[in-house]
Amino acid sequence: MSLTTSTTKVSTKPPVSGVRLDSLTGLRWYAALLVACFHFAYEETSTGASLEVSRLKEAVYAGPSAVSFFFVLSGFVLAWSARPRDTVAGFWRRRFARIYPSHLATFGVATLTMIWMGTSLDPRIALANLSLTQSWIPNRKEWWFGYNGVSWSLSCEFLFYLSFPFVLKAIRRFSTRGLWVTVVMGNLCVLLAPPAADRIAQGTGWDPKFMLYIFPPVRLIEFLIGIAVALLVKNGDWRGPGLAASLALSVLIVFGPSHIMPFDFHWAADTVIPYTLTIAAAARADVREEPSPFRNRITVYLGEVSFAFYLVHEIVIFSTDHFLTTHHLAIPLALHMGLVMAVSLLGAILLHEYVEKPGVRLLSGGRRKAPRGTA
Repeated sequence: MSLTTSTTKVSTKPPVSGVRLDSLTGLRWYAALLVACFHFAYEETSTGASLEVSRLKEAVYAGPSAVSFFFVLSGFVLAWSARPRDTVAGFWRRRFARIYPSHLATFGVATLTMIWMGTSLDPRIALANLSLTQSWIPNRKEWWFGYNGVSWSLSCEFLFYLSFPFVLKAIRRFSTRGLWVTVVMGNLCVLLAPPAADRIAQGTGWDPKFMLYIFPPVRLIEFLIGIAVALLVKNGDWRGPGLAASLALSVLIVFGPSHIMPFDFHWAADTVIPYTLTIAAAARADVREEPSPFRNRITVYLGEVSFAFYLVHEIVIFSTDHFLTTHHLAIPLALHMGLVMAVSLLGAILLHEYVEKPGVRLLSGGRRKAPRGTA
């Protein structure tokens, strides 16, 4: 037997948890854009009732479901990028740094906008908004959507972040079968929630929209789905369709059957299954280095500014609408929409570069750059 020197190939690929989920980052932009188009269609008034507006409303009818996409995605990316030796306080500090400076800045802009528009300011609603507790109050739309209305969803995210360190610790103990049960049962709960909410509403008097769309504990289900899916993908145990099939199903549901389903279903029930499949498929495509239309540099950057875009777009919609109405100006719908989206994107870039990123560096207390794809 001869002695020889053997060379063993060492993989240069990063651990699965270290893979940059650029496809998920890119997908965030399209979800944020869908929300913005929905708000524009249903909240602008200066264009008036026209055939074009009606068609736009029909096209983006399922826009609120994009929030469900963000909630599932939030659970996924937090579980994906969780640090093994992280502390609860350290995690909470980084999440605060990630969202609160931008929330505070847009709250200030919204307040100035309301003063300019002559809208009365309620300090109680302002306090609820600043403390991110507005989504816990039943049947009070003026509280949910006061000041910067889209920040109601941050009230839900606040609950997600508070519970995440403890939930992740528990779910990590699940077997593969337990994770699958979590995903399946979570999706079933979201699917069956609308009829259940109608029955509860009859007994409590609560608005079904509050129970299905606003109330943070109910939306926690989608967050848990994302955590379980992330662990399945990370462990190589996910079994589902590829990115093309999953994305096609999501697009089909958003622009097809959701329009004929009962109204309460378009907040999450219609789309939770295709969104779950799409998020898992996009992450798996990145892990396997498979082709993805969402991984190009421009789309990824748009995804990185999508949180800021989400925070500023409704302020721009109301401000533009007020300006045009006050000055009795009428412009074509396409020009109006293009102007709103362009100004929103510019504002988002400024917020991202000069508030969000500096806020993370200043308040997070860590030097590690958050991996792309994070919520």
